Amino acid sequence: MSQDHLDHTASLHDHPGVELYGREDLQRFLEQEAQDSIAVVELDHHDWPANRKLLAQLRPCRRVMVRSMEYGRPYEDIMRDHDLPNFEWITCSAPPLRHALHTVNQEWFLSTAHPYFNEPAFLAHGWQERTRPDRERDHTFEVMLGIPKPHRDLCRGWVTDNVSTRHYLMSDPMTPTTTFDQLPVDSVFREPEMKSDPNSYTVDYLGRRTWQSMVLPIRLYEKTQHSVVCETWTDVCFPTEKTCKPIMAQRLFVVLSCQGYLAHLRQLGFRTFGGIIDESYDSEPNDTVRWTQALEQMKSLVGRPWPELWPQLQPIVEHNLQHLRALPTQVLLERIRQVLNLDHVTL
Repeated sequence: MSQDHLDHTASLHDHPGVELYGREDLQRFLEQEAQDSIAVVELDHHDWPANRKLLAQLRPCRRVMVRSMEYGRPYEDIMRDHDLPNFEWITCSAPPLRHALHTVNQEWFLSTAHPYFNEPAFLAHGWQERTRPDRERDHTFEVMLGIPKPHRDLCRGWVTDNVSTRHYLMSDPMTPTTTFDQLPVDSVFREPEMKSDPNSYTVDYLGRRTWQSMVLPIRLYEKTQHSVVCETWTDVCFPTEKTCKPIMAQRLFVVLSCQGYLAHLRQLGFRTFGGIIDESYDSEPNDTVRWTQALEQMKSLVGRPWPELWPQLQPIVEHNLQHLRALPTQVLLERIRQVLNLDHVTL
């Protein structure tokens, strides 16, 4: 159990049936009876040999609960290798599992949305009024490309070749060293309150240190109606801040990611836009074809009368915003509570 989780569960120290161990107590933890052991693990995103070694040591435990905000192909590989009845994976997604449990963890989404819904400086900034979805904007859609990847390169080329520039705003590709301070002060692709750290990808924004990509692009949303989301990964379903931001601003979006990404969002309780655009692209197995079909659907919105479109969009985007706000914030702690059968204990 990490120090962060120990801090959250400090009240369990006084319970006669529980003894808590930290990472530095691993050897002592492994020496107790396996049937008495419940391990709560946070994987190291950068050290997969260490992750595998640790999980191999914990296999005899009665329950192993593995949590992560991150996701990717290495996670799916290690989950398949530890598809065991005593394992529970608390992650945003999962491959098909036969024996292990999976509990959905949407902490990445929540880490983006939380300050905007809860912190006074963010609420006072007026972002909800400025991004109100019921107004017609100057451009049909926006594209924030991020660091070059195949799907983003395809997006940039296709949009440039197939859509008139008056209908969209699209950022230039970034590099690992790009900061928003390098953009003109009046650029729609940066918020004026952001101050970049030249030594990292973080910014200071409204009194909070956060990742550049976590900042809601209010200026950009004020000028555009819909969003093209070029997700981080295209081989796994990992909804990140890139999808969270248009949900917060109540926007229609298409996604360039893996096959089944929209179906995954619907499984999580969100609604997508199949009654307004053709979302059959989500089922297309070929990456290039799927991404192109998604972009064609965004282009199909050019010239659609806004008074006709908004009544169709409104119930979907309002549902998504409310669902986002209702997502549970302490999934891991609730699962620990259930496993220990200590519902009467306040964690």
